[in-house]
Amino acid sequence: MLRYAFFLLLTLFSQVPSLQAQSRQSPFRRPVPQPQPTQPGSMRLRVQQDLVVADVRFMPLQNVLEELAAWAGVVFEVESQENPVISIRLDGVPLEEAIQRITVNEDSVFYYAAGDAGESRVTFVRVFSRAERNASPSLRYLGSGTVTRTEADAVDSPEQALTALKQSNDVEARQKAVEVLVESKHAAAPEALTQALEDPAPAVRAAAVEGLAALGAQASLPQIIKVLGDGNAGVRQSAVVAVSLLGNADSVADLKPLLRDRDAEVSAAAEMAIRKLSPPRP
Repeated sequence: MLRYAFFLLLTLFSQVPSLQAQSRQSPFRRPVPQPQPTQPGSMRLRVQQDLVVADVRFMPLQNVLEELAAWAGVVFEVESQENPVISIRLDGVPLEEAIQRITVNEDSVFYYAAGDAGESRVTFVRVFSRAERNASPSLRYLGSGTVTRTEADAVDSPEQALTALKQSNDVEARQKAVEVLVESKHAAAPEALTQALEDPAPAVRAAAVEGLAALGAQASLPQIIKVLGDGNAGVRQSAVVAVSLLGNADSVADLKPLLRDRDAEVSAAAEMAIRKLSPPRP
């Protein structure tokens, strides 16, 4: 999921198959590892006939594996603490090779089961860190073992994004749609994101607020001000920061009630926003 420069300001405001297994040590070099993201991350990933197409930029490893699990029907077992930021591009790479390249600095054990046509396919992958860890690291399981993403869920173009915002039942797909519209600066983006301020999912409402701020959509300010009363604290905080970016001294009156917000982060953000928008004293 995309994190805009908006977040820099927000911070200031502040069942394993028991079949054959094979251990793999990848011969590939890790693709552009980053200890911390240096810019907003993005991820586009597809699996078609066990071939992986991906364009991943500055995304945490576990996020990438979770997306791959959804497309491939594979379960990944990973150490919770192991989550480096990676960037990688794959163009029709076989699934097993793609997993090796994504997890290149880790040791992986692959488990196989018979597919629908009787072929052997990867169903479970254990990913072990080569770094020194505690004897009993906490584990996280990514994926359900079934395919939950298909081409019908793809959100790559602005046209797909507009459709997803209106029709998709998948929250992540709608969040992705917001990212695509903001990145593309599509002419219909401000109107679509303004409508998304009423999305039933708080995560999508927050993403829509942040997207409008990133686009500099001042015409949507009245609708964003209404979001200051949202029932979700995270959405209210995003709205406060958006008002501080798009509003003016006239917006201070709308922000003042949030100084008494029950959420401390929201009230702190409101105080900073009011200071920013208040006219200088003579």
